[in-house]
Amino acid sequence: MTARNVQEEAKKKGLPWSIAKGFDTFLPISNPIPKASIPDPYAAQLWLSVDGQIKQSDKVELMLFRLPRMLSDISRVMKLEPGDIILSGTPKGVGSVTSGQVMRAGIKIDGKDLDVASMEVAVQDSVSKYGFSET
Repeated sequence: MTARNVQEEAKKKGLPWSIAKGFDTFLPISNPIPKASIPDPYAAQLWLSVDGQIKQSDKVELMLFRLPRMLSDISRVMKLEPGDIILSGTPKGVGSVTSGQVMRAGIKIDGKDLDVASMEVAVQDSVSKYGFSET
């Protein structure tokens, strides 16, 4: 998730915009997925729907960089530990969501949803005390 208003304001000022991705509830993740469940990660298809309408759906093979390359590049900067989560972006089709909508996401292997990877998140307004305002 990204707070686009925060991101755009930070970009205008030439500031880092990582805060736009760091609000509570902005990183819903599924249960751990056993490696054996995804024999060929490049054939896996990631999907996301909002209120039942598919918004994103593409195979991992379309990523700009292969997984070993990403791991190698990251490892040059920081030590990777068991349980670390690497965020690499999402398929095309990002868009806004509003409170009350329901997002569902998952992974398909050979055209079938991988149950352990399925998740559902109800979109709700932030309860954070942070108040963003443009300057």
